[in-house]
Amino acid sequence: MTSTGSGMTSSTISSGMMEEPLIDEASALWNLEPFLVDNLKRDGFTKFFPIQSLVIPDVVTSERFSYTRAQDICVSAPTGSGKTLAFVLPILNVLSKRQVRRLRALVVLPSRDLGQQVYEVFQRYSRGSDIVIGLAIGNKNTQNKKNARQQQETDFLDAFQTTTTTTTHNNTQTDVDVLVCTPGKLMDYLNYTPGFTLQHLRFLVVDEVDRLLSQPYQDWIGRVMDATKDDSQLIMQTRQLRKLLFSATLTKDPQKLSALRLVRPKYFDARKINKASKHKHDNNNDNNMSFNKYSIPAQLEECTVECTAEQKPIVLLALLRERLDRSSTTRKQVVLVFTASVDATHRLARLLQLLWKSAGFGQPDAVAEFSSSLSQSERSHLMKRCESGNNSLQVIVCSDGMSRGISVDVIGTVVNYDVPNLAKTYIHRCGRTARAGKNGLAVSLLKGGQVAQFKRMRQTIADPLRVQSRGVQKKLVKSAVPVYMSCLKRLATVISAEQDGVLKPTASIPQDMFP
Repeated sequence: MTSTGSGMTSSTISSGMMEEPLIDEASALWNLEPFLVDNLKRDGFTKFFPIQSLVIPDVVTSERFSYTRAQDICVSAPTGSGKTLAFVLPILNVLSKRQVRRLRALVVLPSRDLGQQVYEVFQRYSRGSDIVIGLAIGNKNTQNKKNARQQQETDFLDAFQTTTTTTTHNNTQTDVDVLVCTPGKLMDYLNYTPGFTLQHLRFLVVDEVDRLLSQPYQDWIGRVMDATKDDSQLIMQTRQLRKLLFSATLTKDPQKLSALRLVRPKYFDARKINKASKHKHDNNNDNNMSFNKYSIPAQLEECTVECTAEQKPIVLLALLRERLDRSSTTRKQVVLVFTASVDATHRLARLLQLLWKSAGFGQPDAVAEFSSSLSQSERSHLMKRCESGNNSLQVIVCSDGMSRGISVDVIGTVVNYDVPNLAKTYIHRCGRTARAGKNGLAVSLLKGGQVAQFKRMRQTIADPLRVQSRGVQKKLVKSAVPVYMSCLKRLATVISAEQDGVLKPTASIPQDMFP
């Protein structure tokens, strides 16, 4: 491969022609530790996903030749393609052989919700080893939760204030091998924690790197780079820092990536996983592909529904009823509805709660809001409801700011109630469904003037012709009009009660406020 400075290598490695190797065969070939194999089997995995088949052996194999400078890795992979395990497994595999516990892997994510989820994956797959995972994300919980988090972080920080292994008041070891964090918390540790060091770091993982590159919080990238020993000019070395970048919309712009000081970066592209792409692209044109186009999973069905602004809530209600009726006889599925703002999210969630009970669909708490107005504990509780085996939660109304904070397998349908202007936003919304090889549906509600705009946006994403135009059942729309009009009046009462402090925005709607 020819180096292109701080940009990507001139050749791109695609997973389009990769098979999905069996767990046992691949694990033996890659020398994965037995505890990782056991954990994978416990979770029911039988094969590795294509992007995992590229990244895991690359990282593991390079560690056998630590005297040479390994290339940094940049991974462009759709949400739900298995990219989290693509860095969790090789890092745990490498660190399981360490002799002295030090902070050797730093994983940076843009939000608390994503940090919590990645931390839980590390915890789950480190079972059977003595690897310790740390979490530093901050929160917005109640005072008791704050005190608990402060104690946890105090215990964690104790580990960096001495050169020997330390223990807390309950004799629990507090130093860590891996730290999962957000930029803000990381800067707090770098600025205010005596003994906190990144000098022993072997892995820096930046997940959702496109979003993190746009967060200049206290120049966190520059501070992290300066806090790690710059050994990029050394050929022989005992320790090397390897950077692993991941995103569904990864930029290849060298200028944007230059702050990360990448060393001969290697680019893994997972856009050709599906069979259709295999037929469309062969090995001779891999390097001539247009990288300004995004992609979505092949198993995602896309469609649009045209309606007026006045019809949108009614069309949404009919669409939700149709989707939930269809999934009621199969496995549990949740519908995720995206709006353009936190305020719009709250109003629509309240309206749907009123409609849900009034139309006889079920209990109003079957509809929930997921936005930055919720505390961390409230959002975590909502995710647990999502993952539970019952069907008490059926619809989540979400703002764009939280679109990357939802990572569960039960999202069967994504509805773009407010159509996004940017392809990146569309990609990350749609990425909440059709995960890990499962089927999914993305529906966009378009007002008359938005049709051309949506088509232009969709042209920047691969396979624009796959989007189909459809409608909803007229009888469902017609039957919803009377109850919608009565609930719309009640919505004004609910919002007024919240503004007057009579009703908490996160509280259930009282019975006397329903039509």
